[in-house]
Amino acid sequence: MNVTFVDITLPLWLVISQWALLFALGFLVITMYRQLGFMLGLKDLGTERDGLPIGEKAPTFDYIPTNRSTSRSVHFEPKGLWTLLVFADPGCVSCQSTMISLERLAPTLKQTMRVLILTSAVPAQIAAVDAFRTTSLDIGRIDDDVSNKLYHTHTTPFAYLINTEGMIQSKGIATDESAIRKIVHKVNRSVIRVESIASRQKVRG
Repeated sequence: MNVTFVDITLPLWLVISQWALLFALGFLVITMYRQLGFMLGLKDLGTERDGLPIGEKAPTFDYIPTNRSTSRSVHFEPKGLWTLLVFADPGCVSCQSTMISLERLAPTLKQTMRVLILTSAVPAQIAAVDAFRTTSLDIGRIDDDVSNKLYHTHTTPFAYLINTEGMIQSKGIATDESAIRKIVHKVNRSVIRVESIASRQKVRG
């Protein structure tokens, strides 16, 4: 059996195969668009859209220290000190790089703030990764609800900078030293501003 279009006669099998190819290409295009949408959705994670909004009060929570002499639960209270909270997990390769970067920055960071690494990993997983096992920074084990429900954070490594009043000042993915410096730069600006005000008060006095 042949199919005739104008004056061109094509075998039926060729017509069927062309239509099948057309449907296959259409399906491929739809799949590619869905994948693109998925990738763009992932790109939004870890940006300003992820986590609690800047300016919101940081929630309190309990955590268990993993690299300190005590294993008793500790209550985190965001007020009083500048705080850098970093959500990270040992199984995340980027998080391991974050830990190395934080360790290099630790002498500077500790002068103006406390740094707390938060993870939901079990002790065995923490101990199995050098960057986590050997760090001088405090690591706290938390329930998944702390990151997912309290802080609305679904990607790691992710950091929050919290001021002395317990308000979130900045946030973002903390994959390397540059990203961490970008998140914590508001501390230095605030300290300089406070020192400037204090100096002016002394002069007036």
